[in-house]
Amino acid sequence: MKHHSILKGIIPFCLLVITGCLCVFSSCRKDQESPQADPSENLALDSIVATKYNIVVWEEIYITAYARGQNLTYQWNTNHGSMVGLDSVTAKYWACYSCLGSNTVECSVSNEYGTISDTIVIHVTQGR
Repeated sequence: MKHHSILKGIIPFCLLVITGCLCVFSSCRKDQESPQADPSENLALDSIVATKYNIVVWEEIYITAYARGQNLTYQWNTNHGSMVGLDSVTAKYWACYSCLGSNTVECSVSNEYGTISDTIVIHVTQGR
């Protein structure tokens, strides 16, 4: 009879321990998080590089935007000078006599994540 009363107390205790372990181990499992890309991988403008930064009047240079992301569109602007390829990765730039001095060139890069932009300065001199 003594064994019967001990078993009567051990069985509920064992069930309680097993249930507790199941709860603890199942709650320790991390939910699988959905992967999120770094925002800079979705849209980033790493640099704008010109073939030259100091030019003379009528000299042509190429300016390239180095950007990351998918479905990128480009838009180039300048405060002085002329450009072609305004919607391309690389634009051609030149300046006339009325553009002597420091001229700002801006590139804006866009996709479904937004728009980012950066500028460089091109210095135009009269030459010889």
